[in-house]
Amino acid sequence: MWTVWLVVGLSAALFAVALWSVWPAWRATPRSWRILACSGLPLAWGGVSFAVRFWKPTAGPYLANVRYPFGTHLNAYAVSFGFMWLAFGLVFFLAACGAPRSFRMWFCLLAGWTLAWIPHGVIGVAAAVAGGNDSSFEVYRQWGSSWSGALTLLRGSIVLILHFGLSVLGFGLTARELRRQHRERSAMHP
Repeated sequence: MWTVWLVVGLSAALFAVALWSVWPAWRATPRSWRILACSGLPLAWGGVSFAVRFWKPTAGPYLANVRYPFGTHLNAYAVSFGFMWLAFGLVFFLAACGAPRSFRMWFCLLAGWTLAWIPHGVIGVAAAVAGGNDSSFEVYRQWGSSWSGALTLLRGSIVLILHFGLSVLGFGLTARELRRQHRERSAMHP
């Protein structure tokens, strides 16, 4: 398990150094864009949690689609997914802070955010329409009956609520700011 903590620790350090390097830009960023930038942080934290939770170290020999250093092929997928969320959260934060604050950048951030969430939307709609929800709820009920499972569910819920709340608020406030700036420019140059 020391490899998990070593790799995750080094990744978290790399993440922290990248955030520290953009700190002056973050301080100079308008509040609406800072809120939008901060929506990437809970996503990154959720990615780290996902990687740690699903990384079950295994020894070789490794076989494609069967066994990986992270565990089974499903573990490897989940760990990779976690690191992708860590990276996406970082890039989202940096883009919202450091890139030009324009409608084009706002749209690109919204498009990237939407593309990242499309698979989860498909899963959610499919589960609502054609899922065996009673058995799915029972899995979560059993999982949440232990204190560690309940804590994991609570932490995941808080991460998602923070991410979505900051995203909606950030996208809304930045859109309003961009619209206001556009009106001001239009009034100055009729």
